[in-house]
Amino acid sequence: MIRKLKETWISLSRKKKITILISTILIISIIGVVLIKNPNILKRPTLTLVPPSPIEVSDKNEFNIDVKLSSLPKNLYPAASMSVGFDNNKLEFTGVKIGTMQTYGDKVVDGNEFDIPLWDCNKDVSNKKGQVNTMYMDMTAGKFAYNKDGFEKDSKDIVLRLGFKLKDSSNKGDVYDIDIKNAVFAAIDGDKDNTSLSTSKNTLKTNDCKVVVKK
Repeated sequence: MIRKLKETWISLSRKKKITILISTILIISIIGVVLIKNPNILKRPTLTLVPPSPIEVSDKNEFNIDVKLSSLPKNLYPAASMSVGFDNNKLEFTGVKIGTMQTYGDKVVDGNEFDIPLWDCNKDVSNKKGQVNTMYMDMTAGKFAYNKDGFEKDSKDIVLRLGFKLKDSSNKGDVYDIDIKNAVFAAIDGDKDNTSLSTSKNTLKTNDCKVVVKK
């Protein structure tokens, strides 16, 4: 392969070689400028949907899809929301469950410095639309916010869990897409300095998943 590339390069005219070199330099320069202006572009947190193992079509028990965050910058996030699409003809949404990622807790009430919140969601509306719209809101503007101290990779990184069941209309070999339509973790100081994590502003990446029914 290398030999063929070398032979191809040798066979090119001097003009073509210069054109290729200039194009390569321009591409590298553009990438460099983008990285300089956006130093955190490679460090953007990623929100990942973790699918269950392949499911038997006869299994109508509830299964969970974990929503995991890869990292959390050093800010306070008192509000968050996300929308997740699913096939409501084949899947039934059973509700939102707590994850492992923590917010500040209420030491006055229960003595806990940190707490795991349950996000709000209307199950009936979600099943009707085929889209889970869920949110977390700290009404104290920071007292119960998500923060770096409540996050730890692999132990405190599950934001929430989404429960589903196969419907009777599901078939062997089916594959159902579960996709994040949008997601936001709003920073306490708003978005003046682009510190909020948002899919629409490319400060938050996403990885979708598929629910697989065994053949």
